[in-house]
Amino acid sequence: MNPQTLLEVDSPALLVDIDRMRRNIQKMARFAKECGVELRPHVKTHKVPAIARMQLEAGSKGICVQKVSEAEVFAGAGFENVFITNEVVGRQKLVKLVELAERNRISVAVDNEANVHEISNQAKEAGAEIALFVDVDVGMHRCGVRPESAPALANLISRSEGVSLGGIMGYEGHVGGAKNDAERDRLCRASTDSIARAKREMVRSGISVESVSMGSSVSVWTNAKNPDVTEVQPGMYVFNDGFLMSNKVASPEECALTVLTTVMSTPAPDRAVVDAGSKAFQFDMGHYPSPLERKGLEMIKFSEEHGWLKVSAGAKTPALGERLRFIPYHCCTCVNQHDWMFGFRGEKVETVWRVEARGKMS
Repeated sequence: MNPQTLLEVDSPALLVDIDRMRRNIQKMARFAKECGVELRPHVKTHKVPAIARMQLEAGSKGICVQKVSEAEVFAGAGFENVFITNEVVGRQKLVKLVELAERNRISVAVDNEANVHEISNQAKEAGAEIALFVDVDVGMHRCGVRPESAPALANLISRSEGVSLGGIMGYEGHVGGAKNDAERDRLCRASTDSIARAKREMVRSGISVESVSMGSSVSVWTNAKNPDVTEVQPGMYVFNDGFLMSNKVASPEECALTVLTTVMSTPAPDRAVVDAGSKAFQFDMGHYPSPLERKGLEMIKFSEEHGWLKVSAGAKTPALGERLRFIPYHCCTCVNQHDWMFGFRGEKVETVWRVEARGKMS
């Protein structure tokens, strides 16, 4: 597990171009500072405490995770300001949540009065305090309350023991599904309009709103400029991927994460097979990865351990044993397929990171 060069890394393997990743981290940190918003990156993308420390060193105020078990990993690694941007429901999870809050600054999203009561009771019993963010549905129609319902939930939080009102949050992940630039802009505006409406309703009810937190890596470039937004929580920007390229917020040169593969079969001049399939890439968004710096190849099919490559007319068929790198379409789920990431500069492997929060789903 200690290769010195890329040639010594066996495939399939997850590679990270350290210089590209650091540039991505610095770019987002500068952008957030220019917009006057706090940056709280979503570390579920990379799942590695060492990379999250790089983000903090660049100016991030804290981190976001999606699951209590992810929070446990990062809290155990010394991260004290953790926002679980998801609803936490069920006694087993709430017990762990309160245990974290006894030692760390923990925030969590809520969209249900019963959930507020549950968290309040658990926290009060343990003598802990948890900051709750009212989760506002800003158009994705997943979790979250309607903007006009935010004040009632905020009032309940303010009256409850063991919890405090951290602010409001919204996740506009649906913006990434826009068909064109005009629709993307419209969805961005609509999402910030929704969160602003929730804030206005709360202020009108006499509730102070300290923090307005939003994502994502697609919409942040627009929504961070909105005066009502105080904090942004992008995640995928640290690596970038095919999804962000398709949304025109990243270029191939900004993609720091690739999957290393080896050509294991060349059964026909127009077809080759590599040793990385759905287990190495994930296929949750229904799109295949893109080859890095190799023209005339297209991934067209997966099985568990195989990737089918189509060789374009006139293109050179890859040689048996040739090593190829592919940009995953969705970096978050791809990372979750691997135990290790190999950080490199040039042809030298400089570090090997264990993906410590891999598989943390509870």
